[in-house]
Amino acid sequence: MLAQGQQSLQSRINRNSTYSMTNGTQMTNSQTRIVRPPSAQYRIEGKMGTIKTSNIEQQSAVNSAINMSDMTLKEAVEFLSHPEENYQQCGATFIHHTTFKEEGAKQEVFQLGGIPALVTLLRSPNPEVSQAAAGALRNLVFKDQDIKLEVQHCGGIAKALQLLKETNSTETQKQITGLLWNLSSADKLKAELIATALPALTENVVVPFTCWSDNSANNNIHPDVFNSATGCLRNLSCGQQKERQAMRECRGLIDSLMGYVQSCVAEESPDDKSVENCACILHNLTYQLEDESPECFSSFQPEREDQHGKRKTTFISLSLSLCTQFSFDAVRGKPEDSKPSGVKWLCHPIAMQTYLSLLGSSQNGATLEACCGALQNLTAGKGLGSSAMCQILVQKQGALLHMPHLLKSPNQSLQKTAISLLGNMSRTSSLQTPMAKQILPELTSLVSSGPREMGNSDETIATACSTLRSLMLADTEVSKKFVKSELVSSVADLSENRSFPKGSKAASLLLYSLWNDKNLQGVAKKVNQKELKYCVTDCVLVLYLYLCIRLKFSTCSHCRGMAHTITFPSLLPHPKVL
Repeated sequence: MLAQGQQSLQSRINRNSTYSMTNGTQMTNSQTRIVRPPSAQYRIEGKMGTIKTSNIEQQSAVNSAINMSDMTLKEAVEFLSHPEENYQQCGATFIHHTTFKEEGAKQEVFQLGGIPALVTLLRSPNPEVSQAAAGALRNLVFKDQDIKLEVQHCGGIAKALQLLKETNSTETQKQITGLLWNLSSADKLKAELIATALPALTENVVVPFTCWSDNSANNNIHPDVFNSATGCLRNLSCGQQKERQAMRECRGLIDSLMGYVQSCVAEESPDDKSVENCACILHNLTYQLEDESPECFSSFQPEREDQHGKRKTTFISLSLSLCTQFSFDAVRGKPEDSKPSGVKWLCHPIAMQTYLSLLGSSQNGATLEACCGALQNLTAGKGLGSSAMCQILVQKQGALLHMPHLLKSPNQSLQKTAISLLGNMSRTSSLQTPMAKQILPELTSLVSSGPREMGNSDETIATACSTLRSLMLADTEVSKKFVKSELVSSVADLSENRSFPKGSKAASLLLYSLWNDKNLQGVAKKVNQKELKYCVTDCVLVLYLYLCIRLKFSTCSHCRGMAHTITFPSLLPHPKVL
């Protein structure tokens, strides 16, 4: 597929085509896997959402009707219903030009009833009129929800898509796909756009652009048209499960997006402007993938023989504790399908390697976050598939090599996603020891640097402390090297910082583990007697309160109030019988 992608991109060049949610809030002995949901950040409108008419378009309109310099918006709207096409083009061009310059002009056109007339002109037999109407509508709907809904009410989506299918004009294609991109940011329009625009854009833009050949009847797609089309699909991928499933099942969509991204990686163009859109779509389609499309992970499931002696894949829903013990041989695992298709691309090792390649080469923050988020989603499930993803990433693809610069990223959202990915991978017990050897230097340094270096994010601090605890306990001999005064002091301060409720609990549990583990206790004592003294005092108090509640001893009102702020089963193991 990579070679095909390279050939596809080279063909285009030759012809000069120009959140993290958590599954529960309690801290446990193994931190919660974190899933990156479809983000509101990706519900955007085109960066060229509005566009100015070209001098040629304006001159054409002037020659066709009257000098637009003396025209008013009221006159322009009236021209839209004029029987002569020259006047229609002039009115639409004037609205197109004016709404680019003046924000208030959009509502004036709306109030004058110009939207239904412009939608009607999308079906004009004159291509210049339909193009001018599409450009005007593109500007009008930009960041205006009322006009978006009015366009839908007038049947504008269906008419725009019909024009897209029929036109051979690159400029008209740009205007229509730009219009659809701007419309797609409205949640109320997503259902219709998924049903109509998704298949139309895939068939008429995405597939022809990424699978170009001399035999294709419609391969002359401009890169800007592809960018706008993928921008629209990027917004649609932020929908609910029904929308995600429709996109996963859309024939040719995932294959084309993945092929394009791979082509750009192979051509060393990781920051091509459409790569960002493609990566974000793929990221959003990985959200809850193991729950919504378990068949994707069939190759990572155990097999059993049926009554006829044939092997049959069994989809197993194991408890989270059992999944952390699941061991998948990532190095000598099952042969990889060299030609995955459709939804199976989303969790394929080749796709994961493509994301890692972009993490190592792209300078685009949104692309980096999307790639890291896709890996985060693939490792976040509770099933065997997610555990296998973790093991492939660590054991076979060297994902940990990319973590240091991601953990230090000034992009707080990217850093948060990277720490969540690291936390997900650390939940698989067989990976904890090798991870400890590779990642403890960077992770202890990050936690030692304090909350500011973690973006003052409660969730980031909590995940970092929980992951650090898991890795330190997995290999205490290696961990001894990193138990230093800066770390203990920082974690002690975090444990007392009530500005970060989740982070302070995770930090308290980390401190308790340093004191409770015999191999680490001695080192910790030597490092910072004062901080560990506070740690022990806090832990004794917590244990005391825990025992009081479990054994129903009486406590004072202050202690009872304090006790109710602590989730005991999640903070501490059951106490030993004294």
